[in-house]
Amino acid sequence: MAARNRPRAGPMKDDSADAHEERNMWNQIVNDLKRLKAIQTRATEVSKSIVEMEGGMAEPPTLRQIDELDELYREGVKLAEEEQKILNEEPNDVIKNVGILTALRTASEIEPRNNSQSKSRNPKRQKLDTDGTVDSPGPSPGASIAAAKAKAGAVRAGSVPIVKEPRESKEPVVKAEEGSEGVKGPSAEKAGKFFIGAEVAYRLAKAKEDPQWIQCEIISIDTAGNKKRYEVQDPEPDDNGQPGQIYKASAGALIAIPSSETPLPDYVVGKQVLARYPETTTFYRAIVTNVKKDVYRLKFEDDNENEMEVSRRFVLDLTAK
Repeated sequence: MAARNRPRAGPMKDDSADAHEERNMWNQIVNDLKRLKAIQTRATEVSKSIVEMEGGMAEPPTLRQIDELDELYREGVKLAEEEQKILNEEPNDVIKNVGILTALRTASEIEPRNNSQSKSRNPKRQKLDTDGTVDSPGPSPGASIAAAKAKAGAVRAGSVPIVKEPRESKEPVVKAEEGSEGVKGPSAEKAGKFFIGAEVAYRLAKAKEDPQWIQCEIISIDTAGNKKRYEVQDPEPDDNGQPGQIYKASAGALIAIPSSETPLPDYVVGKQVLARYPETTTFYRAIVTNVKKDVYRLKFEDDNENEMEVSRRFVLDLTAK
């Protein structure tokens, strides 16, 4: 996992050529489509269960039957909402990203590349763009990506609201953290936060003395036996562009990453947390130094006293039950 290690002397630079950027975007689209397939498979199962249950209901139906049917309907609605978010909303927005990639490919075929001026490829693998609200100190994307996004954004400007930069709060948050209960291990499992498609931080089994946590997605759940077993997949493709590695894990090795729609915990200045380092998919220990509307300002361990801004949903509580 050496390729995941963050640079200790400062943020990474974006030296990637256009072709590398296009490949990263393609890999993101492929991963999002795989997630859509898993959601649609489950939605089909739920729909079939609803039809079977309604056909076999007693007259009048029992309270248990009503509760089970209600639970299935709620799950079906939740799956439909997740599907729409992946297709039409940031940070995934598959439909928009396909349009961007098409524009990039068209431009690259029309305008020949100037190989003498191309930049060397950065060997450090950067994170997939899974959250558009991260305000990291890294540089902005290349001109070709920016131009394509501007073109795609112009087509949908009538339906996309303008997002203003978050204003820094004048005073740090001083209340105790709320919303961090039931995000880790068995407690999160009982709270129903580990489901197919859920984003989690996974503790690598080989790193016991100095645990390393990486961002993953739950792709299957084995309910056989006394304890559930989860298969989680690294969303970042390998150096050959192949899908990320799959790991088997118990609930004790997982921490739920909250979605942007759920209440996010408020951490006080000085709180020790586990946070995703900017431009990577790896989590490290850090200390909260300041609080803004959508981000925390953090000081990571062994990082030369540098401070970074990280989206609130990628800042996790290691001490939560």
